[in-house]
Amino acid sequence: MNKTIIVLALIISTNAYCQTAHDYYTLGNNNYLLKDYKEAIKDYTKAIDLEPNYGKAYCSRAIVESIQKEYKNAIKDLTKAIKIDPKNSKAYYCRANTKNILNDYSGAIEDYSKTIELDPTFSKTYNDRAELKFKLGQKENACMDLNKAAELGYPYPFDYIKKRCK
Repeated sequence: MNKTIIVLALIISTNAYCQTAHDYYTLGNNNYLLKDYKEAIKDYTKAIDLEPNYGKAYCSRAIVESIQKEYKNAIKDLTKAIKIDPKNSKAYYCRANTKNILNDYSGAIEDYSKTIELDPTFSKTYNDRAELKFKLGQKENACMDLNKAAELGYPYPFDYIKKRCK
């Protein structure tokens, strides 16, 4: 209870003095943590208005848009974040997940692959791409991804891999 009051007081005081894109971005993060998603989107939008090339604000707004099931807006924001920083593996990963939700499986696989190219140690990406490949009937390639994810430390029970990759 006391933590909530302190966080609310910080948000109110921060909101009164927000002047920079970073201030609004931080306020958006606070509202996200409080699950006040509409306010978080407004704050990220203010950050972007002040600094149109603020890639992190686009990514964060896209995450909240996805929570709100505004997937097409999330795709647009993630695409903009990627245009700003083509090496942003997080943006590719989030866009892949969003494309997967929208049943754009080839687009999702493409973005998972780009994520792996940029960050080859991100084991969850191999896992997510494997699950999608299983869904598409690409068992051999899916099993290679599962094994790579496990090799990188993704927490699989070995029986799971054995069962899926017989």
